Amino acid sequence: MAKTKQTAQLREATPSPELQQRLAQAELLRDPRIRSLWPHLEPRQQQPVLDPATAVGHGYPLTSSEIAQLTSLTERQVRYWSDNGLIPHRRKSRRRLFEAVGLISAFSLANAKQHELQFYRGLMEEPIDRLPAKLGILANLLTSRLEEAEPEDVRALTPSLDALTPSLDALARH
Repeated sequence: MAKTKQTAQLREATPSPELQQRLAQAELLRDPRIRSLWPHLEPRQQQPVLDPATAVGHGYPLTSSEIAQLTSLTERQVRYWSDNGLIPHRRKSRRRLFEAVGLISAFSLANAKQHELQFYRGLMEEPIDRLPAKLGILANLLTSRLEEAEPEDVRALTPSLDALTPSLDALARH
């Protein structure tokens, strides 16, 4: 009887705001946009994502300086990309805290070529009213490239492209 009461209490318990934020970060790991980054990380980058304690001496969450230490990014770059939404994080007071999804994203940015970073930066800084034209051009370019692509390449892109639809639908509802 006591065990049933404990189970009921656990089900009714509300997680703390910090735990809710950590759970939201963990949920991002299921997002196809994040999952598509994993195969492009080198094994030496995947290891600290799986077990950060081997690299920094403790598990998640990681700080901006620890993200910088693990990647080739500077602390300033980590702050910039995280404040602009490319490295998922949560805040505790003024500190940015990163879970596995943030480290995966940071490694992906560290692996990016300069022209790719400029492309991302350009999209971030583009006025919202000009984004439809940019996205239209990008859609035309992707369509043209996919028409020439091998079926396995198209299949590899499909999860990331599919992930855009719910995001765009959610934005359209606001």
